[in-house]
Amino acid sequence: MAEVRQIPASVAQRLLWVLEQFRGREGAANCPIVLRLRGRLDEERLSDGLSALTARHESLRTTLAGRGARLTQLVHEPQPVRLCRRDITSDDPDRGMDEAIADEVRLPVDAGRWPARVTLFRLADDDHCLCVNLHHAVTDGSSCGLIVRDLQALTGGGPPLPKVRWQYARFCQWQDEWLAGPEMREDRTYWTNHLEGARVPQLPLREAAPGSWVSASVTGTIDAVTVSALEQIARPRHTTLASALLAIYYLVLREHTGDDDLAVASFLANRTRTELRDTVGLLANMTVLRTRVEPGDDFGEVLRRTHATAMDAFVHQRLPYQLLRGDMLAEPGRRPDDVMFQVVPELPGNLRVAGTDAEIVVIDRLASRFECEFQIYPQHGEQRVVLCYNRARLDDDLAARLVGDYLAMAKTVASR
Repeated sequence: MAEVRQIPASVAQRLLWVLEQFRGREGAANCPIVLRLRGRLDEERLSDGLSALTARHESLRTTLAGRGARLTQLVHEPQPVRLCRRDITSDDPDRGMDEAIADEVRLPVDAGRWPARVTLFRLADDDHCLCVNLHHAVTDGSSCGLIVRDLQALTGGGPPLPKVRWQYARFCQWQDEWLAGPEMREDRTYWTNHLEGARVPQLPLREAAPGSWVSASVTGTIDAVTVSALEQIARPRHTTLASALLAIYYLVLREHTGDDDLAVASFLANRTRTELRDTVGLLANMTVLRTRVEPGDDFGEVLRRTHATAMDAFVHQRLPYQLLRGDMLAEPGRRPDDVMFQVVPELPGNLRVAGTDAEIVVIDRLASRFECEFQIYPQHGEQRVVLCYNRARLDDDLAARLVGDYLAMAKTVASR
């Protein structure tokens, strides 16, 4: 009988497990990786590479059991990956792929049984789509980038891989030790002071019955010329495009709510140790980025404050927000993560997987675990804007206006 190791779940995993139970069942806890594979695919090499990938990273063979404080990780021995093959050849392969992937990512991954579901869609003899659909409890954004890198190397398309110094179980052990030490108290003091008196931006969220959840999304694109102009604004101020994109979001929220004091939730990678450089798992911590936008501030001043907020959060990112005082940012019918903002790092390009040219496919129609989640993805020099929201609480017209106003604000800022 194969050995199974039992490990207490991390703080982030326990929160995600709760959110999955109460915030919809449309695959909101899925974290899929989708690759378009063009060329002569070596399916045997792909299958072997996926199995080697699972052997390399314990998280990819970890299931969850129990609930609440008793939620447990069960780490299984390596085993061959079950690769489901589906033939969806048609006269319109792009449309066929989009429809098939949309159906696949809406279907929840049951982390109590297995944390991954892997499907290979055949579009033509030399055209395939690979979907590695993972439960978010075993991965995060940075981990997905590592998975793509490793799959490329393990199927013969990249350089040799470094050793994984810490598996996710070792991170959980370290986090428990850190949470019991003095550095945790320093971070707690910072966040307590930073968030004192803050509140969630007052977007008009409707009342809804507990458990009511209808996922929807609105998309848009910041063109390459505007992106370049924003980078040129950020560079001499010693900040980043990500901070500029967040500053624009603050300006849009101020227009819609009238609030000068804005607290927006986001996730930071939480890879503060070199041992975690190659670790796959749910390491990311939620933080609340609070910035004041005064009437009459020019964009340079808003960007300066936004950058300072982001840098302070980076320094103190190790503390899970859930461990702060329970009433901070808590209001009747609201949660601190009701308004989310996330900039996804640059996606790797020029990939070779199992003999094919591989390209990462960005999925716009993922279900969200949050009431209003603004996501921005780099794509061919542009920035893809995706607002995922709960239609039971946020009006469709408002969601469309938020995206439209964001795109307009980006152009206005870039043209100054």
